[in-house]
Amino acid sequence: MTSLQHSALNFNKSLSYNFDGGNLSSDSGLLLVRSFIEKLGLRHLLENTFNDSEARVHTNASIIEQLMYTTIAGYSSDVHSDSLRLDPVFTRILEKKALASQPTISRFVHSLNEHSIESYNRLLLDLFEKGNHPKKTKQIVLDLDSTLFPTFGKQEGSEFNYHYSSKGYHPLMLFNGINGDLMKVELRKGSVYTSNNIKEFLEPIIEWLEVKYPKTHLLVRADSGFATPDLYNLCLEHGVPFVIKLKSNKKLKRFSEELENRFWKTLGNDYTKHHVMYDDFYYQASSWSKPLRVICRLERAAGELVPRKTFIVTTLETFPANVVKAYNKRGNMENFIKEAKIDFSMESASHSSFMANVVKTMIKSLAYSVINIMKRLVFRGEHKKSRMLSLRSLFIKVACRVVTSARRTTFKLCSSYPLQEHFQRAMTRIEGLSF
Repeated sequence: MTSLQHSALNFNKSLSYNFDGGNLSSDSGLLLVRSFIEKLGLRHLLENTFNDSEARVHTNASIIEQLMYTTIAGYSSDVHSDSLRLDPVFTRILEKKALASQPTISRFVHSLNEHSIESYNRLLLDLFEKGNHPKKTKQIVLDLDSTLFPTFGKQEGSEFNYHYSSKGYHPLMLFNGINGDLMKVELRKGSVYTSNNIKEFLEPIIEWLEVKYPKTHLLVRADSGFATPDLYNLCLEHGVPFVIKLKSNKKLKRFSEELENRFWKTLGNDYTKHHVMYDDFYYQASSWSKPLRVICRLERAAGELVPRKTFIVTTLETFPANVVKAYNKRGNMENFIKEAKIDFSMESASHSSFMANVVKTMIKSLAYSVINIMKRLVFRGEHKKSRMLSLRSLFIKVACRVVTSARRTTFKLCSSYPLQEHFQRAMTRIEGLSF
């Protein structure tokens, strides 16, 4: 909506503003994303996966693509599409005269079913394969975790979660811990326990990896919420090593008494330095099918009085310190989740229907995956590891004027844009990619 009314600025009454700038856009950086998606072949994948039975202006595939672009540009609400309907950048990259409106988007997200969710998960794996060449990928770390998507209304399936002391959804997420690629996400009711249905969630991924990445070393990594026999047995059945944190209990403490005595005997009186000691032993809980190796780390920081114990169950055959080091790298996953939730608005579950919120979560997952792969292959230096919030302000939010003639449309980007060389180099790298 434009306004011809001029509003004076309080710091200088001779200056005023209005919203009548004309055929302009503030998101010309999406040209980079559209060019990268073209190289990925994602549009073709979307059209094949969500093939409409009848010809429509706004097909399912095109609506998904539109929502990916609006998510990447930072427009978290479907209502924003109404204001962006005639945006010259959005309409050109989507090759439409106008974007799908909010009611059209709403009808789409409420029309899909569980079979469609399986299609989204296959697309995530298709993107993963494009970003991780099977012959060049030596290791994949399957990082499992759950998080909270808070809700503030009467959303279907929204329930109180005692771990987070809040109401919302409790999704299960799987990342490649090496580079942050999202491999699978499942939106769940808020009260579902962390490891619920973990075998059904993870086994199809492991079986897919065994076919696509037969020579790649796999590792499953998770916190104590996933310390369950179902996960142990799944990994043992497929020969996949794992490192999983255990919650402390009386038996584990008893097994670690020897290490604790050794710690106090050799280091107990030195409170000036940071001290760490390790031990390992075989342990079998009553629900386990066999004894498993458990690593115990005893750690006390300088100035602390009592050392802290950490227990990790693993099938890795290496020194205890190496096992703990491998587990501690799991901390990067918290950054992946934070970026997905905040930068891509994945935690925004505003629809009343649970399935509609599932669909929006999956679309945002596709947007996250595209950008995460794009960061590795297109950007350089500090931009390669930047979050979407930074990339959006540096490369997406670039003003431009669109000039159209009989034969050509030209995007005239802001002349004072400070990262012109970086932008051009990124476009050149995209043109040199092949998948």
